[in-house]
Amino acid sequence: MQQQLKDERLYYLDWLRVLAVMLLIPYHTGAIFANFDFHIKNNVTSTGITTIMGFIDNWHMPLFFLLAGASTWFALSKRPPAAYIKERFLRLILPLIFGILIIVPPQTFYERIQKFGFSGNYFDFYSHLFKGVFPEGNLTWNHLWFLFYLFIISVAVLPLILRWKAGRRATLLESFCAWLAEGRRIFLLCLPLAIIQMTLKVPYPGPQNIVSDWARILFMLFIFLYGVLFYIFPWFQESLERNLNAALIAGVAISICYLGSYFLGYRFVNGYNLPNLSQLGLNSLATLCWLIVLLGFAQRSLNFSNHFLDYTSEAVLPIYIIHQTIIIILGYYVVETEFHLITKFAIINILSFIIILAIYDIIVRRFYVIRFLLGMRPIQKKIC
Repeated sequence: MQQQLKDERLYYLDWLRVLAVMLLIPYHTGAIFANFDFHIKNNVTSTGITTIMGFIDNWHMPLFFLLAGASTWFALSKRPPAAYIKERFLRLILPLIFGILIIVPPQTFYERIQKFGFSGNYFDFYSHLFKGVFPEGNLTWNHLWFLFYLFIISVAVLPLILRWKAGRRATLLESFCAWLAEGRRIFLLCLPLAIIQMTLKVPYPGPQNIVSDWARILFMLFIFLYGVLFYIFPWFQESLERNLNAALIAGVAISICYLGSYFLGYRFVNGYNLPNLSQLGLNSLATLCWLIVLLGFAQRSLNFSNHFLDYTSEAVLPIYIIHQTIIIILGYYVVETEFHLITKFAIINILSFIIILAIYDIIVRRFYVIRFLLGMRPIQKKIC
């Protein structure tokens, strides 16, 4: 099987990962002011912010799973499956447990105060942490669902990836992928995504609790596998570059139609009806288009390294884990002020960036135990 196993690092994948994590801060700040439920809400919401977030929603989390698929392929070229599973556990499940016990509870505490009228202190709240799952109880994983979903998807598809790696049925897979990478056929990859959304999104709309979220799980599983296949076969990179402009045009057109209709007041009714199914199918195509655009643009323009990338590449996981807690704590106090909505957004966003980066630089990256609990690798000793 022809494989993409380069000695040089593909820095543009690191750039995409860093930028995607940094985008989480304005995104979750925006959720405080958007027209949908969030842990902390401003008394005035914004249709404009909601529309922008709808656009980001279409490709942001899929990008994380696509990049994770690519990373998995490269990781399995360097270590055996047992070591890979151990590494996934230490970098995903251990931080998940630590996050559920330490990082996430302040989010629920402030949500209880604002939405449910809780009047006790944090110790009163935490003493009831294990008495039920949110919303009936206080135990929840909030944004850390991503860590668990990524772990179960990584483990579930590992046997399949190992078969590909061993070259089993290699001729059939290679021939199919070569055919798929020709011309505009890469857009056919939207078909499994659209089928999943159109058949499962109605009965399994979420939230991210596994039980009622099978549409999202299978959708992200396929995105993860695309990330693997894109880097097994080098001709996919050529296809991404070749189809960048077509993907951009299609992605813009679909996004404008859907988001424009939302901004103008139209709402799709969830169910097996033509407007909703059409929207789910087209949004699946838009997701693929934006992923092609991001990968194609990045491999064209961002395949380089510098000190900023060296510093932030290591920070992506701990920043992901801690960012939402800082945003919600700040947001709780800022939304109580009389500032304009945009001013509140700017204050929360800017202060969150400063505090999160300060916590990472001063505490997280310098202490072995904290690094370990947040899924970071040990500090590399410099050889004199």
